[in-house]
Amino acid sequence: MHNCRIERKTIMLRYPFSILLLSSIILSFSVVSCWKTDSLKPGTPKQETIKPETPTPEISAPEAAKPFIQKEIPGVIRLQGSPDEIGKQHGERLKTEIQTMIKNYIIGKTDWISTKDERIARVRTMKPSLPDWYLRELSACAIAADVDEDVLLYAQCEGDIRSLGGCTTFVAYGNSTDNGQAEIGRNFDYFGFESVETCATIFTIIPNDGYAFISVGWSGILGGWTFFNEKGLFVANNLNYSNKKNPIGVPTLILERIIAQTAGTLDEAIAIIKNNPRMRGQALIIGEIRYHTDGMIRNAAVVKYDAENVSVEPCGNGFSFHTSVGSRRTEILEILKNPSRNPEDTIKSAGGILTLHSVVIRPESDKLWVAHGVTSNAHQSRYRKFSISELLKR
Repeated sequence: MHNCRIERKTIMLRYPFSILLLSSIILSFSVVSCWKTDSLKPGTPKQETIKPETPTPEISAPEAAKPFIQKEIPGVIRLQGSPDEIGKQHGERLKTEIQTMIKNYIIGKTDWISTKDERIARVRTMKPSLPDWYLRELSACAIAADVDEDVLLYAQCEGDIRSLGGCTTFVAYGNSTDNGQAEIGRNFDYFGFESVETCATIFTIIPNDGYAFISVGWSGILGGWTFFNEKGLFVANNLNYSNKKNPIGVPTLILERIIAQTAGTLDEAIAIIKNNPRMRGQALIIGEIRYHTDGMIRNAAVVKYDAENVSVEPCGNGFSFHTSVGSRRTEILEILKNPSRNPEDTIKSAGGILTLHSVVIRPESDKLWVAHGVTSNAHQSRYRKFSISELLKR
């Protein structure tokens, strides 16, 4: 015990400065700690510090305004809310692109000045055939983008009025693919403009009333050419020539939009086509790929129609296919059976100089690939991969 006391004294004498420095650090730390605890009163336990209460969010009605929250997925425009909100968001966020699309795609055409009055009068007579929610969205988009509403409506049906179009689309599953799982391929073939590079857009639209869906299209096009919704329903259009037309019928791109937003099954989509007036001949390729309590539902059909008739071609042997540019059915089937193929290989084989976007969907793998944004041969450009569930998350 005596030796121990001597040793402590020796240490104190040898290192007086170190001991003083250590004491100062301890004292400083104590002062800072007391300051950070906001001078708790004596007897108040630290663990009982009360945090501000988080307010309970209010539940809004389907048409009530909801705050717009941008989902940060590069290259994707997310729109959500009521028709007025979706239209306004579209017009505000893509104002420059919409004006560019109108300039290059509509009013920049050599025959626009001589035919403008006739074409505008035609789209005005069509408005009674369109859903109220669609007209509200159109009006809000036109106001926000500072473009004429009737000119914007004409842009939605320019291909129908001028009878333009091409495209190749397939839905394959079962015996037609190497593993039985569904694969959807889609090439949109059209005449490209420089604006494609700035206006090609992937939309995710989350309506208050209806199904959320993905649309691969252009800025300012409220409809689109290639859709996939949260119920697992796919729809795309190919040209199907017919001389039977209805000037007040629903244009193709708008009809597709109605299907994507309101149909959850193949049968519901076919009913929408039959129950609406139709502007001109088209072929819609529709696929239904979804989980069910009884197992996986895989179904598809090619629906050909014009102003007077509708015919349904059910899927045969797990393969629904349509092309208006001469793509080879047998070649596509051969590639689909190759287990070592890349996702884009099948639809890429059907691409051409007019291909403005190329899409691959594997619903059971939750994957979507898109190549677009170039004036031609989009299938030769990079395919970007997306998670379907991430895009459609509410």
